Amino acid sequence: MGDSKTPLKFLAFCSVLNGALDVVFIGGLHFGIICSAVTTVAAEALSAVLCIVYVYRRIPLLWLKRGEFKVDRELLRQTLQYGSVTALQQSCQPIGKLLIQGAVNPMGVDVMAAFNAVNKIDAYAFTPEQSISNAITTFVAQNSGAGKEERVRKGFRTGMFLEFFYWILICGTILALRVPLMELFVGDAPDIVASGAGYLGIMALFYLFPGFTNGMQGYFRGKKHMKMTLLGTFIQTSLRVVFVYVLTPRIGLSGVAFACAAGWAMMLAVEVPYYFWMNRRRD
Repeated sequence: MGDSKTPLKFLAFCSVLNGALDVVFIGGLHFGIICSAVTTVAAEALSAVLCIVYVYRRIPLLWLKRGEFKVDRELLRQTLQYGSVTALQQSCQPIGKLLIQGAVNPMGVDVMAAFNAVNKIDAYAFTPEQSISNAITTFVAQNSGAGKEERVRKGFRTGMFLEFFYWILICGTILALRVPLMELFVGDAPDIVASGAGYLGIMALFYLFPGFTNGMQGYFRGKKHMKMTLLGTFIQTSLRVVFVYVLTPRIGLSGVAFACAAGWAMMLAVEVPYYFWMNRRRD
């Protein structure tokens, strides 16, 4: 609807409420870890209710009407066609993370703690890259539908430049603050901080790769080339898992960073030639 501020407000409210409830019920009243699930559900539920109220007060176009509760078979077919491939793609990531966790766990409690901390920092670093990718998807899809291929190319190039400049920003930030960031998550634990900071010092340089892979994935989604997004994710995840099991016993937690880089590099090695091939074929 062209309103990106309102969902951000609801998301911020939900996040702050979730954190506040955790502090009160887990940190203050000591209700235990099970309460974390309860507070998350409560915060999300309240956010959902607020969104529904907002829609029915401000956006009549999105009101549900009784006559709309019927199956559109063609739309259902398209949804299943694209959604099933996307579901397979999304399932690759958690399965890969589970297998990587299995390689890290035998390395000891300190390494496990460092790995969990850097995973959270990575998640923060990756989120803007994924958001740029989503913007590329929307822009490419809309302009492809309108037959404006030159705008598609220009928008995609702009998106990739954004990914590159964001990488410069996040790389410098992580390199400068990797020790304080680790201390924020694990406190005064020198061995854990050193292990995590070593990982982040390497991974910060590699954040460029997921920026570019996210950009390529966004373009392919906008062009409805869903099978390529699935193939790229499968290649990246598979290689990352293989290299983790090969490298971590030899060089420790830093091996995870190099394994990720190998997976992303191979993903680009497949997707970049495909991108040029599909554009030459269309021209």
